[in-house]
Amino acid sequence: MNSRKTSLLVLFIVLGLSVITKAQLPLRNSRWQGVVQGSQETRVLMTFRNDTLQITFESSNNSLPPMLYEQIGDTLAVLTDSRLTSCTQRSAGLYRLTYLDNGEQFTLQIISDDCPERTDLLLSKTAFKRVRTSLSPPPRNWPYLDPAADSVAGMSLYRAYELLKGRSSVPVVVGVLDSGVDIAHEDLKDVVWINPKEVPNNTTDDDKNGYIDDVNGWNFMGAKDGTTYEYDQPEISQTYLLLKDKYDKADPARLSAYEKRQYETYQTAKKQFLQRYNASRSKRLAFADTSRFWQIADQLATKLPSTATSQQAIRAVDVGADSVAIAVRNLLADVYDPQYGPFWTYTAVIRQNWSRFRQIAAGDAEIAYNPGYNARKAVGDDPANPTERYYGSPTMRIGQSQQLAFHGSHVAGIIGAKRDNGRGIDGVADNVRIMPVSVVPANGDERDKDVANGIRYAVENGARVINMSFGKRLSPFKEQVDAAIQFAEEHDVLIVHAAGNNGENYDSLPAYPSARYENGKIAQNVLVVGNSTWRINEGLVSRSSNYGAQTVDLFAPGTDILSTLPNNRYANLSGTSMAAPNAAGVAALLRSYFPKLTAVQVKEILVKSSHKPDITVRKPGRLSEKVPFKSLSRSGGLLNAYEAVKLALGN
Repeated sequence: MNSRKTSLLVLFIVLGLSVITKAQLPLRNSRWQGVVQGSQETRVLMTFRNDTLQITFESSNNSLPPMLYEQIGDTLAVLTDSRLTSCTQRSAGLYRLTYLDNGEQFTLQIISDDCPERTDLLLSKTAFKRVRTSLSPPPRNWPYLDPAADSVAGMSLYRAYELLKGRSSVPVVVGVLDSGVDIAHEDLKDVVWINPKEVPNNTTDDDKNGYIDDVNGWNFMGAKDGTTYEYDQPEISQTYLLLKDKYDKADPARLSAYEKRQYETYQTAKKQFLQRYNASRSKRLAFADTSRFWQIADQLATKLPSTATSQQAIRAVDVGADSVAIAVRNLLADVYDPQYGPFWTYTAVIRQNWSRFRQIAAGDAEIAYNPGYNARKAVGDDPANPTERYYGSPTMRIGQSQQLAFHGSHVAGIIGAKRDNGRGIDGVADNVRIMPVSVVPANGDERDKDVANGIRYAVENGARVINMSFGKRLSPFKEQVDAAIQFAEEHDVLIVHAAGNNGENYDSLPAYPSARYENGKIAQNVLVVGNSTWRINEGLVSRSSNYGAQTVDLFAPGTDILSTLPNNRYANLSGTSMAAPNAAGVAALLRSYFPKLTAVQVKEILVKSSHKPDITVRKPGRLSEKVPFKSLSRSGGLLNAYEAVKLALGN
């Protein structure tokens, strides 16, 4: 699919996200089995369709008349057909919906209902269990299942907790270096780290750590009031614009070793930036004047049919030799798809979503490769000074943004969403404190300066594990990041890093942050994680996951992972970004129940205890080559919490 069409489709997906992801996990289009509380214990099958609930008695296969239902957050409203004799009034029964087992079971508790017959049908002596006919899609709790017992490539977390029963644990702080975390989320608010030495909102650095009012972490991308930019530029633009004055006319022979590496990074960035800057010229023309854009769009509409058209038909409209008109016409042609119907309907949708459309369709011209764009202006730091530390904000103002803290909240939920609270999901670790450290923009690449400062902040403020689900291809200030990783290593902090989603060999990629220091030594406290699926067959490894026999330590569940999103929402996401926090959660679990283990010992336990299925799998990437699974990582295995706990118990 054309990338411009993909961008426009993404626009409508993003706009519709608030509808797709609800404040609780949706019951719609699901089936559940349970034993209801009538006069006799009767097994029933509940089928939730779009707006009706069907109850079938399994012994006779007879079904009751459908009931209307509506799910509002964690409340289920049910209106029963009048043919149920005891329900003479058309009033809805209200029930509290509580999820268990990562959404694979639920219970209902009565809030109010004047219909005893309906109550007998909805209340169960044990939890209702989800009914499945296949493992596609997988169970919501698949990452926690056991490969042998459940025939799913999970990490055996439930069995790990069985081994830990009766053992005490200590709280473990996990630094989530990411795009921010919604600390008010219903499933996260009880596990967010609180700085015990800081007094909230008194504009004083009570603990003297250099960060004022950092009660719940720090936002290195925010203005003082917590306003945070959503869009930054890719690393090639950042590098080119930051280093242009220093290196554009520099003589390599007169540079130090540090400067030579930076000079070479600049040359790579310059070449790529100028190519993409020139390629986006037509978009700059198209969006230079909004009124002119719509004047041309309206002219095109008069020359196109009132029915669905095509890209070719739009591009064939004669607009003369005017370069702006040609640019507008071609852009509208590039992003058109027949599903949008007539051209006038298509442009009407664009008008209604103009700002978002412009951000996506012209993002490369106006943001990514625009020398005049400056995301950091409100932050107030000097982006060219990698040693600057004390800037940013103690908060992130998320509001109704669909992007701020989206990725980071999902990562945080995987690690430590409150367990056994009846809300959406259970995180991996049961005695964890999530420390939000915001260093990754919602769009664009993270900056080395922020990453280095984020690592140092997390280490200095008590994190024992740091999750970093991000990466890029250039690192102009790699030495500063190396020093921060070494600082974490010296302070016994484990860093869990996502391998990336290029479907390539990580051993030969230019990928940053890196466990390999610039001096050639390897950081012993960095665990690199690839993305595995639930399938114990040739599809075990995600096609998009990076791999590497020397540089990827193990694979962990990272496909169709259910977790938290801002504003009390939930969704399934996939990628090594999801695999890394599953591993970070197990690492936190070990450091919580076995606090004497060092970061390096935890890393080696996870590697040694990994489950090693002796199978051939499809090699990640676009080719159909088959390789032994054990050849794709250093351990040759899958994260396994049960075996890790067993190994820790033996230490």
